[in-house]
Parts: sequence; C-alpha cells; structure tokens
Amino acid sequence: MLRILLIDDNPDDRILATRELQHEFSEIEITSIIDAKGLDEALEICSFDLIITDYQLRWTDGLTVVNAVKAKYPDMPVIMFTDSGSEEVAVEGMKSGLSDYVLKGRPIRRLAIAVRESLEKQRIRQEYALTLEQLQLSEERFRLALDSAKLGSWDWNMLTNEVLWSENHELLFGLAPGSFLGTYEGFIACVHPDDRELIAQSITRALETKADYNQEHRVIWADGSIHWIAGRGKFFYDKSGKPTRMSGVVLDISDRKQRELELEQENRMKDEFLAIVSHELRTPLNAILGWTQLLRTRDFDEAARNRSLEIIARNANQQNQLINDILDTSRLMRGKMQLEKSPIDLANVIENTLNTVELTAQAKSIKLISILNGSVGQIMGDQNRLQQIVWNLLSNAIKFTPSGGRIEIRLSQIEDRGHFAGRQGDNGEFASSSPYACISVSDTGEGITSEFLPYVFERFRQADSKFSHSRNGLGLGLAIVRQLVELHGGTVTAESKGKGQGATFRVLLPLATVEPQFNNSPTNIDEVSKYATQLLNGLQVLAVDDDDDTLELLSMILEEEGAEVTAVSSVKKALQVLETLKPDILISDIGMPDADGYDLIRQIRLNETLKGEMLPAIALTAYGRSEDQKWALTAGFQLYLAKPVEPMILVEAIANLTAHSIKIGNR
Repeated sequence: MLRILLIDDNPDDRILATRELQHEFSEIEITSIIDAKGLDEALEICSFDLIITDYQLRWTDGLTVVNAVKAKYPDMPVIMFTDSGSEEVAVEGMKSGLSDYVLKGRPIRRLAIAVRESLEKQRIRQEYALTLEQLQLSEERFRLALDSAKLGSWDWNMLTNEVLWSENHELLFGLAPGSFLGTYEGFIACVHPDDRELIAQSITRALETKADYNQEHRVIWADGSIHWIAGRGKFFYDKSGKPTRMSGVVLDISDRKQRELELEQENRMKDEFLAIVSHELRTPLNAILGWTQLLRTRDFDEAARNRSLEIIARNANQQNQLINDILDTSRLMRGKMQLEKSPIDLANVIENTLNTVELTAQAKSIKLISILNGSVGQIMGDQNRLQQIVWNLLSNAIKFTPSGGRIEIRLSQIEDRGHFAGRQGDNGEFASSSPYACISVSDTGEGITSEFLPYVFERFRQADSKFSHSRNGLGLGLAIVRQLVELHGGTVTAESKGKGQGATFRVLLPLATVEPQFNNSPTNIDEVSKYATQLLNGLQVLAVDDDDDTLELLSMILEEEGAEVTAVSSVKKALQVLETLKPDILISDIGMPDADGYDLIRQIRLNETLKGEMLPAIALTAYGRSEDQKWALTAGFQLYLAKPVEPMILVEAIANLTAHSIKIGNR
C-alpha cells in the first residue's frame, strides 16, 4: 500500500491530484492536509511513504513545509506540486532536499511520473545507506571480507610499532607485494600529505572515546596517481585499559568518490543550467514586451514599425528555438526520439540549410563557402533531423565566428576504415569497410581550448561560465547534434588548435547500401500547397481555444484565406455549436480548463459512430512532445501541429485534410 500525504488547501487541485494518483496506483492511501494543525499532527505520526505539497498555502509556503519535513525526516521524499512558484523557488527547493518540482499547468500525468521517480530514488538511497552500514564491519566479519580482492587487512602492534599488511593491502596502496616497510611511519608515508594529520586526529579521537577507527583518506601511488581508501579498525586493550593492538581492513573507494564528485558536478551544472534557462528565455521576452509596448505608445513611421515587427519576430523565433532545444534534449535523454527514415540526398539538405542561415551570416559579414560533392551516395535518415544537425553546426560556427570571418562546409565520401573499425552494424556484420558520407564545418572563429574540447558535446557544458555567458543559447545544440548523429549510426568529432584558431566539426554517416528508388510523381501535399489559398474559400472552420488572442489570430489567418470561422473558448461551447453547425473541419487546443481537447474529440467521435460521419480534426497545441502527438492521434485527431505554427503551414494542413472532399481546381 502506497501512503501519500497531500498538502494543498485548494479543493479542486486536491481532487485533481487524488484522481490522477488513484488512477496510476492501484493500492494507494492519500491523506489530505488543509491547515497547519493537520500538518503538525500528520508529521507527529508520519506513517507516509511520500509527501506532496503546494507552494502557496494560506498558513505558510511550500519551502517552509519542505524544511520542516526534512528537519524531522531527512530521508522522506517530498514533491512540490504548484502553479505559483518560480525558477528561484525550484532551485531553493532542490537545495533543501526536494525530490521533484511539478507545475500544475503541465499535464497532470507528470505528477504520477514524479511520484514513481521519487520512490525509485528513495529505494536506491536506502540500498546505498544499507551498503554503507554493512561496511561497519565487526572483527569477526573482517576475516570473511578478506575473500574480496578489494579488501586488505592490517594489524598494528602498538607496543612494538610493528605493522603487518596483507598482500591485498599492499596492492591497494600501490606497493609491490612484500615491499611495505612494516611500521606506522611507513604507512603514513603512503598517505596524501593533506590527509596525514586527519588520520592522526581520527586515531586519537577513537582512543579517547573508546570507539572504532573509521576514516577515509587518499593515498599516493608510486606513479603519482591518487586513490581513495576507507579504513575501518578496532582497538584492543590490556587489563589496565592501555591500547596494545589495532586491527582492521582497508577498502578502495575511488569509484564511489568519483561518482560523488560527478554527482556534485552534475548538480552544480544543473543549477547553472536553470540560471541560464531563466536568462535566455527572459532575454527575448524582454525585447518582445518592450517593442510591443513601444508600438502601442509611439507613433512610428512605416520603416520604424517594420523594424519593430522584425525585432519581435526574431526574438519570438529565438525563444521558440530555445524551447525546441530543451524538448529535443528531453526526448533524447529519455530515448523517445523517433526517426522517420527515408533515402536522403545530403547535398540537398546542406543547400536548404545554407539558405536558412545565409541572412544571419550576412549580418556579420561572414563568408559562407560550400564545397559539395554531388556524387556522394544517399543515406537512410530523417530529413528534418539531418537538417537540424547541419543547422546546429552552421549556427554554432556563425555564433562563434567574428564579423568578417569565413565558414566552409564540405560534403565528401570516404572509406572510413579507422574510425569505424570494429563497429558492429544492426545486422551483426562489421561495417568497417562500408563507405561513409562526411560533412565537415570549419570556421575562423574563437576556437576551443584543449581543456574544454573533450566536453564540447556534453549537456550542461559551456566554455563560458554563467557569469560571463554572453551569447544566446543554452549550450544544448552540440549535445543534440551528437545524439542525432549517433541515432543515424554515425559519429561526430571536433577539432581545434586552441583559442583563436577556429574549429572544425566532422560528421560521418553510413551510406545506404542499396540505391534507393524515388517516386517523382507529385503528392497530394504538393498539389495542396499549390492551391492552398484557393481551397479555404467558403470552408466552415470550428476553432476551439481557451486563449482569446490565439482565437483572434486563427480567425484572422483563416478568414484572409476565405474560410468562415466560428471561434469558441471551451469544449462545452464547441459541443453546443456542433448541435446546429456542420463545419468542414475542427481546429482545437488540447490544454483547456474543465474539459480538454481530448475530451472534445472523443465526444465528437462517439457521436459520429451513430451517424457514420467523420469530422476532419487538427490538434493545435503548445504541448510539443512526441508523446503528445501520439496521444492526440490516438484520441481521434487526424493531424497534430505544435504551437507556434507558421500561418501557411496551418493553411496547407487544413487544405490537405479537407482535400478528399474538394476537387482541386474547382474553387
């Protein structure tokens, strides 16, 4: 039975959370707390496996609750489930021991996921604590532990100063068997100079308190390498209470210390990443809000007005790119990125991408040079993701190349027998002799230091610190490049001679073994695109979104293309409209209060089963994950579009979805 303490004084949110958790966990007991007295009584009993708390409570705040829980029960998992927090609250909560931070505005299923992950982390921590406890070995268990190759035993005669080490002990200290000098001074000589006084103090304290010796310290091997050792020992006394001997074991804990260091670094990088995310998302937002305010309050001429709109559009696109990078990173980390593979001509991919970055390069007077071998074979890959790889590499080069610089992109075909040697293909055969397409991007920019070069493709890594961060972006682009390349069965490398020497990124992708066949006949989408502005004339569109600005924008876009739009702000109103109106297509948001887009389309499809009809439907939503697309299509939508969407893409999607009932060219 899973027992959860739910601290939230909002009855609607409590009901919502309770329903979701009861749906996800078959055996669960939820205790709700709505005031300070109830919380105090619950914490006195504390018969719970996990605590969920809101941030904004009538009598206190979520951080105070977290601190109170952790003061009494340090190991209790706590999740903050709120819609009134901030980045600062999230960071402070994590520092106080918060297990997870979930926004109420996101899909409610995220709460159940956070509960599962927090319980799993708690289980791992408990197992880790049990392991550490077992390291407190008694003298009887010392002898059993000697069977492990990583344990060494020792015995110190404190009267004669003679020290005996087992062979394993000598190996753990980097000594050849039989080479230990056999004295306390010989032992101290192996210890890192900064830890020698620590060991002496630990021995003295153990003798004074009649406790066991328990100390972690570093040792220096003859080759100069540093290793971490955990020493556990027991004193033996004569009848007068004078210590005569000390026996114990040593254990190499270098791997554990390395993991702890990596965890500390990862947590620090996540903190810095959250700060960078906040900065990078606020920067374009500041420009958007500022110029919007100026457009409202100033009487700009045509040129100034156009310039203002360009700045707003550029910053909106920048913010959209930042969000997409975060979503892509999340998909890749969870293994949810799916490739839609088809035969791809990389030369076309590169040329299309060059067209998209050309204006950005021209703004910095950067010369773009492309040397593309048109005879390079095709690869099996995802067109959009391959273009994303090239775009990220070119954008990265433009970002770090000063004005007047030069960027060169090459496409060639090579027989990569060295880099891929020993690599096993999907069919189990070695592909070391297969040809590969090579994309290289070289620039005359700032270059990469030798210290940072090994980390250039890692997440949460940036050469600039958070205080000197001076360029737009989250530092996720190259990490996304590496993972997308690897999903295509390739590799990516970076080279640089150092600061100010430019950099070269090289992507190797396996070529298709069979020459693909293409169908050159035009598709429905091609035909629809050609006639898109004609196909919406007289089209009846039902638009559903709880955001008034979005509804107004949809109405304006579609009415300019000749459609007749009925716009409503809720599922209830949409169902009422459908009782009298027979639209040609439905465009609906997903996340709406009371009932969402899934509820709407399910009800529509249920009603249609009795009539034998099917209303074309598009889900237009700010939920941008692959899972959201799958859920939307499963619920009954035929098409899924993520906000923000280009107006012409939306128009063409509507035309394509309704084209089966309209003869092209008749309107």
